[in-house]
Amino acid sequence: MKQPVPWRLLFAHLRRSWFRTTLTAAGVALAIFLLVLLQTVITELQSGVKYAGRSRLITTSAVSLFVNLPEKLHQGIEGVPGVVAVTHWTWFGGVYIDDKNMFARFAVDPPTMRRVYGDLSAKKEIVLSTPEWEAFESDRRGCIVGAALARQFGFKVGDRIPLKGNIWPGDYEFTVCGVYSRGSPQIDESTMFFHWKYLDETVGRRSVVSIFVAELDPEFDAGRITNEIDALFESSENRTRTQTEAAFNQSFVSMWGNVPALLGMIGGAVLFAAFMIALNTMLLNARDRRSETGVLKALGYPDRAIFLLNVSEGIVVCTIGGAAGAFAGWFIFNHIGVDALGRFFPSFIITDETFAFAVGTSVIVGLVAGIVPAVILARIRVIDALSRFG
Repeated sequence: MKQPVPWRLLFAHLRRSWFRTTLTAAGVALAIFLLVLLQTVITELQSGVKYAGRSRLITTSAVSLFVNLPEKLHQGIEGVPGVVAVTHWTWFGGVYIDDKNMFARFAVDPPTMRRVYGDLSAKKEIVLSTPEWEAFESDRRGCIVGAALARQFGFKVGDRIPLKGNIWPGDYEFTVCGVYSRGSPQIDESTMFFHWKYLDETVGRRSVVSIFVAELDPEFDAGRITNEIDALFESSENRTRTQTEAAFNQSFVSMWGNVPALLGMIGGAVLFAAFMIALNTMLLNARDRRSETGVLKALGYPDRAIFLLNVSEGIVVCTIGGAAGAFAGWFIFNHIGVDALGRFFPSFIITDETFAFAVGTSVIVGLVAGIVPAVILARIRVIDALSRFG
């Protein structure tokens, strides 16, 4: 009579070679932790493209992104059929106390920004309470800050934020009217927004902005509207380049060159190293259990039971290590935070998809690493397994 799989031996095996097992799990944990880190960097780089609004266009100068456009173009863009709302962003730069305090600062038009991104929009990508939106709109020197920025510098509603201009000369002081959170992964919670009109008055009414953002009616063709907007200013001294939000965000990702591909290759190398560590451990364990395998076969345990027992050991060890590494990454980056990464990726968090991918990968590593020694033990003859020097 054939015996079932002796699962109790699985835990006995783990306890018998506990030091080797612990080192293997730790090696896998480190590899998965690095994989989670690399995968999250790739995700953050691509999030702006992945989650970009399909019914949103970005208009910049045809000369360069760093060439400003007259604010009066707002009316022309808004008049194109299919455009339901237009707002604009202007990069400010500036210095907050010290040059080391780097965070994004944009001058915006609060009423139209609210219609495109806020509580009056369909997607509500910038989450701010109605009273805070109203306070922001009514206070010419008011500003709103992201939740991550508020945590970093301790900002709260009512605080004063002084900035010294560099691109836009002058001394500025803002009052925090609200702390926003993001309703979309592409929104950065480490950004400060303030009134464009306050900026324009301070610098002598130059009446220029960096970009225009147009929200479209989903029923209209974005390609046609893109061409119509650029055709409006084709013969003027302020020629424009209009593109989808995804294409605009992709241009920033392209500035990183082949970094995502490079990080993917590094992640693959890390996984291969983890696989070799696990495979080496499983092969050593298989060598130590030749005699035990011979006894099990002599007692009537089939090759299938021997195979499943040894494959399961690899899966258990690697899954425990992988889960520990993934959890460590999730806890460190989502709950503690790392300032060095926050300077480059202010919304650096481990997503549920990345966590599941990391744990699933560790299971696959354990499965593959356990197959080779499991096959060797399953196919060994009883006489060879029981031979002292076999």
